[in-house]
Parts: sequence; C-alpha cells; structure tokens
Amino acid sequence: MSEKILKEILGELKNLNQRVGGLEDGQKELISDVSGLKIGQQKLESRMESLETGQRKHEARMESEVIEKIGALFDGYTLRGDQIENLQKHFDQRLDSIEIDTGYLVSRVARLEKMAK
Repeated sequence: MSEKILKEILGELKNLNQRVGGLEDGQKELISDVSGLKIGQQKLESRMESLETGQRKHEARMESEVIEKIGALFDGYTLRGDQIENLQKHFDQRLDSIEIDTGYLVSRVARLEKMAK
C-alpha cells in the first residue's frame, strides 16, 4: 500500500475515533440525565405516597367526625320532633279544656238571658 492510502486510512481512523468519543460523551450525558430522571421519579413517588397517606388520614378523620355529627344531628332532629309532638298534644288538651269551658259559659249566659226575660 502506498503511503498516501495509509495516511487517508489514518485520517479516517482519527475521524472515527473522534466520532466515537463524541458518542461516548453523549452516552455519558444521557446516562447522567436518566439518573437525574430516576432520582426525580423516586422523589415524586415518595411525595405521592406521603400525599396518599395524608389523604387516607384525612378521609378517616372526616368520616368519623362526619358520621358522629350526622348522628348528633339526627338525634337532635328526633328529639325536636318528640318535643313538638308533646307540645301539640298539650295544646290540644288545653284547647279542648278551653272549648269545654267556653261551651259551659255560653250555655250559662244563654240560660241567664232566658231567665232575665
């Protein structure tokens, strides 16, 4: 082989070595970027787990408090209903008594008016 061809081959080899070196550098950057992405993903997963844990705690707390408060409201509603019913019975009895007394007074006045005539 001639010296010229050897120099061309050597030039091509140097060019290939530079390109391979560039590829290796690019691969190192990609590996670094992927490592950063993995770390970021782990952080996100950790945050998601803590958020889910917090959400479960809040859900449990709200369920227990809401159920308790709904029970208390229902008890109060039932108690008020009973009180209203008792008051209605009491007023009905009082009105019946007043009606009887009024009827007696009206008949008494009517008899007195007859007697006065």
